[in-house]
Amino acid sequence: MLNLRDVHVHIGKLHILQGVNMEVKPGESAALLGRNGVGKTTTLRAIMGLAARSRGSIEFDNVDLGTCPPYKISSHGIGYVPQGRGIFPNLTVLENLNIGMSGKRDSEREEYVFACFPRLKERLKQFGSTLSGGEQQMLAIGRCLMMRPKLIIFDEPTEGIMPKLVSQIRREIYRINQAGVSVLLVEQNVETALKLCPRVFLMEKGTIVYSGTSHELKSQPEIVHRYLGLTQ
Repeated sequence: MLNLRDVHVHIGKLHILQGVNMEVKPGESAALLGRNGVGKTTTLRAIMGLAARSRGSIEFDNVDLGTCPPYKISSHGIGYVPQGRGIFPNLTVLENLNIGMSGKRDSEREEYVFACFPRLKERLKQFGSTLSGGEQQMLAIGRCLMMRPKLIIFDEPTEGIMPKLVSQIRREIYRINQAGVSVLLVEQNVETALKLCPRVFLMEKGTIVYSGTSHELKSQPEIVHRYLGLTQ
């Protein structure tokens, strides 16, 4: 489904991604983990066309994303929930949900989103800026779901969110994947990532240094300590 082959990204003189190879299969839930500053967010931005590649290829469903302008990538079936959520603070919840719908409302899909996140229906006419951090994250995810994606990319979806809302967001990410939508997750909370994602990639200095299952990773504490700085 999603294939990154020898992807390099330079920002100025900095060589951020240094040959990333990664694959997310249809229906799979995969986590991309690593310490701060190793290139995880840049990898996601490269997939979405927001960080220019200096070498390598990124394909999704056999489409070369390098030939697509960033604003068209979502039309191929990729949803993106960026770090910081990226909602429009001066638009209402309903307007945010329909921002990519070309003026056509999909009431059936709206109801699906409201079933996932009932709080959004309660706040339909509120502006995005008036929502809590957790509610804004729900809105960012809901906006992706409106587009009926095949894959959703999450960048730190539980960062800065009240604990009582974190569990709901985790549940919905799990349910989204169980409904057949592939997931690529960047998450500092390693425990959350390993619970949600059977497949794990570890990144260090702009390249993938480990690929395996969450079960395999749990049985290798030396790898967890070396690349994530955690002691099991």
